[in-house]
Amino acid sequence: MYSKKALKALLISMSLFAVSPFVAAKGLNYSYADVGYQLTELDTPDSSIDEPDFDSALVDASFALYDIFALRAGFRRGVIDDDTGSEIDLTEFRAGGRGHYSLLDNLDVYVDALYFNAKFNGDTTNTDIGGIYEAGFRVKGGKIGELDAAYRRVSGDIDQNYVVVGGVINLTKNLGLSLNAAFGDDDDEEYFAGLRIGF
Repeated sequence: MYSKKALKALLISMSLFAVSPFVAAKGLNYSYADVGYQLTELDTPDSSIDEPDFDSALVDASFALYDIFALRAGFRRGVIDDDTGSEIDLTEFRAGGRGHYSLLDNLDVYVDALYFNAKFNGDTTNTDIGGIYEAGFRVKGGKIGELDAAYRRVSGDIDQNYVVVGGVINLTKNLGLSLNAAFGDDDDEEYFAGLRIGF
């Protein structure tokens, strides 16, 4: 079941943007890269062991091709610490596309379809291959930044659905603070903080 944190985060985010002036003269940018740190908290059915955390560096990029389509690519590298004290390295590549459509000057809806390949190296080596499918919206709040909310489906061994909330706080025209959180139906949680670099 989705965490109540997801609903609280969405309501707080929407409240903040409700009081901001929606006076965006220009639409949303689809050529950018998010670069930063991601924490993944995995929930385990066995309460007798510590729940493993996963720390990783993440690069997630979007390249606008047409008015309604952008290429997507991503790379993640990190380490999982489990209850035994051993470490599992993860290297993940993602690639795909995003279709998007502007309902208003400051409101877009989008759909993502990405392929991912994740390799886990520890005592043994395992590879997980699957898809990431996401549908959501982006709302631009004037010069302040934007709010995002989405539903995400991840296939493969993960096999989980997520509610995703996040946004960007603009620091300059082409640089912002990017934050998001994803709450899975198996109580896995992901938190990202980093920079959004527009180009």
